[in-house]
Amino acid sequence: MRPSLLATAFGGARALFGVAVLAAPGRITRSWVGTDDTPALVMARCLGGRDVVLGAGTALAAARERDPVPWLVAGVVADVIDGAVTVAAGDRIPRRGRLQTLALVGAGALIGGWLVRAVD
Repeated sequence: MRPSLLATAFGGARALFGVAVLAAPGRITRSWVGTDDTPALVMARCLGGRDVVLGAGTALAAARERDPVPWLVAGVVADVIDGAVTVAAGDRIPRRGRLQTLALVGAGALIGGWLVRAVD
């Protein structure tokens, strides 16, 4: 499979994840940070919007045979930051949420990083 097709699919998946977070932010925040209060919902909606933009930018650039690397790098950086702040929160957020988040953002960063090299 061509790297540009994989980048298109990866970007589309990230954008769909963002839409899901925007649609049901409470489900994400209860699992991740242990609450669905207003500040947590605001945070989740911001993350959802960010992922819609990063994913759509990646997918559209790759599908139009333009360079998706800047979008991919931005996604990798965002995932690494999400992972770092989740680890830094430690026991103040649920262990299960930390592990799920680290798995998700770790996979995103690894795949995104691989795609940066593959499409370049």
